Amino acid sequence: MRLVLAVLLSWLVAAASAQVPAAHTTRVLFIGNALVGGGNLGTRLTKVAEATGRSVTVEVVAANGFALEDHAKDGKAMEALRRGFDIVVLQQDAPAIEERAAFTGEVKRFADAIRKAGAKPALFMSWPRVDRPQSFRDTIMVHRAAAEASGAVLIPAAEAWLRALGEDKRLKLYAGEGTQAAALGNDLAAMTMFFALFPAGPQEFDEAYLRKIAGALDIASSTRDLLVDAATRAIDEPLALNGSRQSRKITGSSAS
Repeated sequence: MRLVLAVLLSWLVAAASAQVPAAHTTRVLFIGNALVGGGNLGTRLTKVAEATGRSVTVEVVAANGFALEDHAKDGKAMEALRRGFDIVVLQQDAPAIEERAAFTGEVKRFADAIRKAGAKPALFMSWPRVDRPQSFRDTIMVHRAAAEASGAVLIPAAEAWLRALGEDKRLKLYAGEGTQAAALGNDLAAMTMFFALFPAGPQEFDEAYLRKIAGALDIASSTRDLLVDAATRAIDEPLALNGSRQSRKITGSSAS
């Protein structure tokens, strides 16, 4: 009798397991330059996803100094689209305000190809050079315009950086010269990317959820809430860059 029950139980367990669908793995492709190619953003994204019960794999097509126009001419990025992805993240160094039309055109060209390949386009908002903090405002505006025109999901990493620095200018987000990010800067960028690409409902977004994310990125508890606030507000409460007192305070602009 015990043998029969054991066999029946094993069969029921196996049957139940067979009915549970395997977790879908989200395939993400990054197309950009050294900012996404050398900053381990993909590794950070997959760690956060795993910590929150998601499965994400990342591939990168990146070359130092490349803009989206260069990728279009090179052809490797367009070829990569045929390998089948769920999300494709586009990135290049922050364009100047006078380059807005050309940048928007390149983003639209890629976004159309991405959708044709069956994937969702996303645009990563790159931060300006460390010696050009006054460029944050233009950077945000140019990326917002391109994302809206192309229907791409906006990953407002630069705005999250700006908000975090507005709260604590001592934060070490940059490393060295140019746009090179320190570990904390890449953590904030990865967190912003995760929140933008995999939005959580109010029931999921609780203290335990945040602990998992901070643990995956090895973020100190003393810094966690500041980064989470910067990332979520950049997504849910975009800055009104209209010369308001708040806007001038955060961006350091004196324009009206």
